[in-house]
Amino acid sequence: MAKGPFHFKAFSVEQDGAAMKVGMDGIVLGSTTCVDGAQLVMDVGAGNGYVGIMLLQRMAKGGHLIGVELEPEAARQCAMNYATQPFEGHSADAWPGAIQDYAESHPEHLGQVDLMVSNPPFFRDKPKSPIAARNLARHDDTLQMVDLVKAAGLLLKPGGRLCTIWPYDRLEEWQSWSEGGGFSISRTLHITTMAHLPCKRFVAEWTRRPCANAEEKTEWLTLEGKATLDFTENYLRYIQPYLRGT
Repeated sequence: MAKGPFHFKAFSVEQDGAAMKVGMDGIVLGSTTCVDGAQLVMDVGAGNGYVGIMLLQRMAKGGHLIGVELEPEAARQCAMNYATQPFEGHSADAWPGAIQDYAESHPEHLGQVDLMVSNPPFFRDKPKSPIAARNLARHDDTLQMVDLVKAAGLLLKPGGRLCTIWPYDRLEEWQSWSEGGGFSISRTLHITTMAHLPCKRFVAEWTRRPCANAEEKTEWLTLEGKATLDFTENYLRYIQPYLRGT
């Protein structure tokens, strides 16, 4: 994706100050996450803020978005993009810091969040970039699975949902955290780039117990047909509200 502003159909975001630009993982997460009933939403590791703004576009009026971002320059850019989001009846704030510290500093939000999303840093024991901000965005030194589960357990209300996107090779590891964390797995979306390729990512939705319906949905999503940007009909129904040219 380009380093300059990224223009969605209904909004634009500046991204020169964030180490990670608008990309496939965030677009998949933002477009496939269900926002039904969500009024207080948190985006953990918000980057430039575009995933949360994608959610605001579909949320009922009156929603409030909190973007938590540790890297200072990305947090500043997130705040700027939130300030220019065009969706009336919504509000959004960027909080510069670690999700591990958020609950202690915001006790009023304990057990109050309807939806938490995260496109977390997921590289572990991999070669690192000389750019510190890029390492924060890509490597799990500062945000590991256990940190995300603990934060969600404190902040989500009963029936609240945690939605995340991960590399496919961490599927079993991530699912193993749900039971001890007080969650039920409510949806797993297996993602392939093209039909002949193995799964590359998965989107996991967990629901905070106790919850009314703990039935798990398993779905599959192929992004492209036989060529790059030849989006499948199934993927188009998610991204058409967002991406220009679709």
